[in-house]
Amino acid sequence: MVFNGFSKDIFWFFSELKSNNNKEWFYENKKFYEKEIKEVSKELLIEMSQRFASLGLPFVADPKVSLFRINRDIRFSSNKDPYKTNLGIYFPYNTKLGERLPESPGLYYHFAPEESFIGGGIHMPSSETLRALRIKISSYWEELLEIINAKDFKKEFPNEFYGEKLKRMPRGFDENHPAAELLKLKEFTVWTDLEHKVSYSSKLLDVLERKAIVIAPFLEFLFQSMTKK
Repeated sequence: MVFNGFSKDIFWFFSELKSNNNKEWFYENKKFYEKEIKEVSKELLIEMSQRFASLGLPFVADPKVSLFRINRDIRFSSNKDPYKTNLGIYFPYNTKLGERLPESPGLYYHFAPEESFIGGGIHMPSSETLRALRIKISSYWEELLEIINAKDFKKEFPNEFYGEKLKRMPRGFDENHPAAELLKLKEFTVWTDLEHKVSYSSKLLDVLERKAIVIAPFLEFLFQSMTKK
């Protein structure tokens, strides 16, 4: 199994699915989804798993963990559309010892007709995890700034920390802390746009590898914050 890129028709598939988000249309086109999206995603994950291993990068690239299901969980949602209209692949970041967390920071690949991007960090952490991250940042904020202000990091992930933010400092933290704006964040994610044409070739592997190398110190910082007892 060799990854040579996704078919350009995945643009068509997700565009049509958005307009025909129902079981009848999906079942009519399920063979395309299984062959051109699900199976090709597995090829990508196999290749990335080998690359991560050769580089000594502690990312998980496993279809059971990394590949997001196309079915939406509509139990508690007002939107009852049964299917997601994008492809999402997540590479959780874990220590070399193999420790896994219920909510792991990681690298994320997103393809949709409206936009494609590669992002990373931790999205919508639990209150317990968020407090652990803030405690680490309050003491080691200079280390975090050094990581995210590095030239290569800025180049690969020009968009950072776009999520929700508190208007005031969280309880228990100094109002005049030099990293006040970081401590107000409710999630820690960075991202960069990705041209669709990259997804249609094996170049996507090289892009993901390059992004993974650059983002690893940032994810390690988050991971250590979450695992420190």
